[in-house]
Amino acid sequence: DRIQFRGNRKVEADTIRLNLVSKVGTTIDAAKIRDDVKAMWRMGYFADVVVEAELAPGGGAILTFVVKEKPSVRKILVDGAGEVGLDKINEVIDLDRDTILDITKVKANRDKIAELYNQKGYYLASVEWEVKPVNEAEVDVWYKVNERAKIEIRGVDFIGNKQIPDAELRNYIATRKGGALSFLSDSGTFNEGDFERDLVIISAHYWDKGYAAVKIGTPRLQLSRDKKYMYVAIPIDEGPVFHYSSVRFKGSLIGDEALHRSKLTGKDGDQFSRSSLAGDKERLEKYYMDQGYAYASVSPMTIPNMKDNTIELVWEIESGKKAYFERINIRGNSKTRDKVIRREMKIAEGELYSASNLEESKRRINALGFFERVEVSTGKGSSDELVEVNVEVSERPTGTFQIGAGFSSVENFIAQAQISQNNLFGRGQTLALQAQLSSLRQQFLIRFVEPYFLDTDWTFAFDLYNQSRAFNNFSRNAGGFSLTWGYPLSYYAHAYVTYKLEDVGISTGGSGFASLGAIRQPISNQQVANLFRGGVTSSVKASLQWDSRNNRLFPTGGWYDTLFVEYADKYTGSENVFVRWGGFLRHYRQLWGPFVLHTNAEFGLTTSTDPLGVPISERYLIGGIYDVRGFAPRSLGPRLRTAIDPTRAQSELPLGGNMQLIWNSEVEFPLIKRLAISGVLFFDMGNAYNLEPRYCSGLSSVSANISPKYDPCFRFPESITTGLRKSVGFGFRWFSPIGPLRFEWGIPLDRQDNEDPLVFEFTIGNFF
Repeated sequence: DRIQFRGNRKVEADTIRLNLVSKVGTTIDAAKIRDDVKAMWRMGYFADVVVEAELAPGGGAILTFVVKEKPSVRKILVDGAGEVGLDKINEVIDLDRDTILDITKVKANRDKIAELYNQKGYYLASVEWEVKPVNEAEVDVWYKVNERAKIEIRGVDFIGNKQIPDAELRNYIATRKGGALSFLSDSGTFNEGDFERDLVIISAHYWDKGYAAVKIGTPRLQLSRDKKYMYVAIPIDEGPVFHYSSVRFKGSLIGDEALHRSKLTGKDGDQFSRSSLAGDKERLEKYYMDQGYAYASVSPMTIPNMKDNTIELVWEIESGKKAYFERINIRGNSKTRDKVIRREMKIAEGELYSASNLEESKRRINALGFFERVEVSTGKGSSDELVEVNVEVSERPTGTFQIGAGFSSVENFIAQAQISQNNLFGRGQTLALQAQLSSLRQQFLIRFVEPYFLDTDWTFAFDLYNQSRAFNNFSRNAGGFSLTWGYPLSYYAHAYVTYKLEDVGISTGGSGFASLGAIRQPISNQQVANLFRGGVTSSVKASLQWDSRNNRLFPTGGWYDTLFVEYADKYTGSENVFVRWGGFLRHYRQLWGPFVLHTNAEFGLTTSTDPLGVPISERYLIGGIYDVRGFAPRSLGPRLRTAIDPTRAQSELPLGGNMQLIWNSEVEFPLIKRLAISGVLFFDMGNAYNLEPRYCSGLSSVSANISPKYDPCFRFPESITTGLRKSVGFGFRWFSPIGPLRFEWGIPLDRQDNEDPLVFEFTIGNFF
């Protein structure tokens, strides 16, 4: 008549009822009740189950399952975890509070903690568990850890190896003898997981050397008597070196055999190498997939001959049918429009399948910088000849609103506000409004970039700005705009033409905030007066750019290069007359692990047909955190011993150069990933040079006691070889909410008089 439950507090009655065979309205059956009790027991929630039956008033029976629930877990406590730490242990434990006690799960978590200690080098650590009742319904689970000491490796020896020396094998494995700095890391500590991988690595190394029949024996692990040290011995049966007796192809080949052989590194008579075999397989598969055979099968079959130590290699190839792209599905882009992603892809629906174009499409989408993650996968289409492409993206924030203030060793007080959007309305456009104010600089900028103008391949950009910057002896004040048109020559190469119109004013005087506007103040000393002149600059610049960076914000690979020429003359309506040639070559490469190498080589040359020469506003003033670190800002380059005002004493006036050479190299590595803090080690060199004789002829006697590092008289090649300034240094960077912050210490390697031995600088903004 009715089935009911008593004693269950945490487990719902409906949950129990789902496991029962007995149903309301059926006859009581002892066999079924036994099955019900077993089913309830298997649920793992109960310590006891009792079945009661009584007659109901209507003549039927009431079946009651009286249960005693297992207690729930109130707390999980760990005692004795001093070296590994609770944070690490909590990462591996999956036992939750307020759940029914499951002894099997308690034991499993004990094993997980023990394995964690094993991985950390505490090979002799033991973990015990205990369940302590708190009340009738709750218990505490205790894990008691006896960490003991780490097992330090005192020796790793190889037994039986004759052809490959011990030192070479040790270079490839993580299990190695502890050194003087082992306390800073886990090196020199035995780790069972690493050791098992090392055995595989040793075998792979032998296979790459041609030892196809190598056998790695059972390792011998011997503890010292005090159980603090371990000695490791690995037996090796090298066997002979194998060579290919023949390499042939079998199956449905596309193209002649000579073409296939050109894809291989392993040929007749060559030494066997497993990694080369894997590379050959990948190249053959890619060749077929680039021909449209998406489902091609390439399998190497090796037939060893133990008598003459050779291997017959047979490439079995089944090309299958050609396949075409059917649909390209884009998912995960809630903001970015589909066309922004599709226009970066080198594939299109209906085109012949190509694995290379598919890989390139993923790289190009990732390089946009709009997405945290880009996954490109393929699946079978509506028929065997069609392939469906799925593009899964995870968007990252592309807009920033920044307002902040700070202090820079270069510019003292800094205040800035910026609103920028690198993916405006999901169209891939860039719009930025920026204002900066410091003791040396004021800048107001509006920038807009449209990478695909009116859905064509043309790029359009404009800048509208007003800026003022203070140098040692003058301030440069400029306001104007620029318009840029660009067109791709290939995906990596672009050509640009830029028109710039700006009004430049030069102001001499004291320090303080740079003045806005075009201010022109006469200079008494006619010897250098024409150097400090302003005027309108109307120029046209043509440039070529190559950009193969894998990420435009945080590149770890690729090149970013620019070559340009800028022309300003009366024919372009310019008062300032000059021709500027220049460019830079930047390379990014991942060295090993998290270490990334950045290099930058920069060149600039400015000449003028104006009898007065190149004005100070267009000359190169370098030194400091923005180009050659380790030196005071704008302190490098040629100098004149003169005075702006003849009534004052002479001083060394920074002349600035009309040619510059700069080299920067740095290795960046993460320090605290969670806080976006990275470290950097760098080497810089460079200088600016004066090529105009007007500041050399007749002035050499005046400047005779100036160091060759600041000589205004350029002599090739002596000036370059002796004039290059060099520095090394270190620092760290923080990608903070107000922008990238750089803190760097530079050490000049050729320090001159009045130069500091250590220069600390910090500022807001990226380097290169």
